[in-house]
Amino acid sequence: MGADLKTILLLSCIFSIAVASNKTENERREKALSVFNVVTFPNSACGATSGFNGTCYTAAECSSLGGTASGTCASSFGVCCVFSISCGTTSSQNNTYAIISSYSTSADKDPCTYTYCKSSSDVCKLRIDYDTMVLTAPQTTMVPTTALFYGISKGSCYYDTLSISSPGFQAPPTVCGYNTGQHMWVPASDSCTTINIDIDTGTTTTTRKWQIKVSQYECGNMMAPENDCLQYFTESTGTIATFNWDTSATTVASSQTHLQNQHYDICIRRARSSCSLCLSPQITSTTTGTAGSYGLGASSDGSAPKNALGSTCTGVTTAPAAVGYGDYIEIVNLQPSIGTTGTLTTANRMCSNIFNAITTATIAHATACTWATPFKVGVHFDNEEALKAACASPNLKTCENDVAATTGAGYGTSGFWLAYWQNTC
Repeated sequence: MGADLKTILLLSCIFSIAVASNKTENERREKALSVFNVVTFPNSACGATSGFNGTCYTAAECSSLGGTASGTCASSFGVCCVFSISCGTTSSQNNTYAIISSYSTSADKDPCTYTYCKSSSDVCKLRIDYDTMVLTAPQTTMVPTTALFYGISKGSCYYDTLSISSPGFQAPPTVCGYNTGQHMWVPASDSCTTINIDIDTGTTTTTRKWQIKVSQYECGNMMAPENDCLQYFTESTGTIATFNWDTSATTVASSQTHLQNQHYDICIRRARSSCSLCLSPQITSTTTGTAGSYGLGASSDGSAPKNALGSTCTGVTTAPAAVGYGDYIEIVNLQPSIGTTGTLTTANRMCSNIFNAITTATIAHATACTWATPFKVGVHFDNEEALKAACASPNLKTCENDVAATTGAGYGTSGFWLAYWQNTC
């Protein structure tokens, strides 16, 4: 074989090897590219290692969006990205936190305003969770100096306020005081939603602090309420409480005060195979001086605390006659105990300081139930209280501030903390 032929064969071999090598490299690249093409993931909610809720993004996306990576998600292809905003800033991210561990009247903004915009046009509702929320309490210590005191200020958010604005929709009630563990559902406005916390910087006795989480829910999400419910509970059992009720306490303090001008609905999602809802005070007592966790107005009897239902609960506190039935809850077709389906009653309203659905005035707290669906508790509080310097027998029908909590009745201006549970059909 000649030298030229050997050279040709050698070059041919080298070319074949090069082609094969390139082909192998191309296959590797294609395989690598196919892997990256397959590994895509939705930007869904995730649990961060920090204990917060976040959104699953790539590390680069999280950084560019201003979030903080805390743990991984999507089989470690993504990071759990936690978003937080400070006073005066805006976010359009789901699961966004606003946190102040100890408000400084000299260093922090007043008012402190957070703005939340939709992450997409599909978002219909925002859930606002007050993981921690402590502001200055409402007026609670006003003591009447005359025989009758028209308590316009008791329960008012005189010092601090938290208000929410969602343009195009009715604003929820203004709150203050202790609301840790509470939540609100509000419509998501196309013009964004703001949470405004206004602080009375001249008052420093309260260590104000909050951790607010705002979650966005698309239209039709099964975990969001269909109706205009300010609060929505999806568990079959649990508790509900008025704003400014300290649910960390095991007893009811005489200073426990519900807020003024509260008009909203609490909804409870009906569980499968459940047909009735029952409620009772979370704290009950029959001992004078130990109050139950339900008190919405004066007794229906002047000499002893007794329940009041129906038309007695007028929704208007009047003076000088002093009829303290301006606050009530509304539950359709209330009946004592579990009762039976189809039982119709006119007792849709309940007030006074004894929780009991028996139509004849009674002196003991008891379970009340309803078969009416959807399960809903309407809250209606006016802006006045009927108070007397000595609110005791025989004046219990005309005043709400029986500090003795006679026979375990609730304080008439305290609000409520109720346990609820559903019963199978």
